[in-house]
Amino acid sequence: MARKQRHYVLTETAEHDFREVRLWSLSRWGRELTKQYFADLHEYAERIARNPERFAAMEHVSNTAELNVYPVREHYLVYIPVSGKGIVIVALIRQTRDVPTILNANGFMIRKQLREVFAALNQRKHL
Repeated sequence: MARKQRHYVLTETAEHDFREVRLWSLSRWGRELTKQYFADLHEYAERIARNPERFAAMEHVSNTAELNVYPVREHYLVYIPVSGKGIVIVALIRQTRDVPTILNANGFMIRKQLREVFAALNQRKHL
């Protein structure tokens, strides 16, 4: 079966976050619930990527206008829209965590990874 094109990409940090959440979820909930949880994360990432203007930035959660945050089940998808192309997900953070502190502590790495992703996207011209 051919894999559908995603309208979002993950930074290295986001990839790491998703792996950690998957491992934690598998040990806590088992395979089927983890599969559904990640299907929900993917579905909302796609919804946001296709229509980012329809989703509020939630600056009160992130304390920054640079990154958008959207709650999906027990986590926040932290992302930045890419003009006409979708979104770049920079982190997946549990809603009970201190989001501004985490984003601030990882700000240098997030900016570095975003530069790398945007450079790759400019070469490919699409997500």
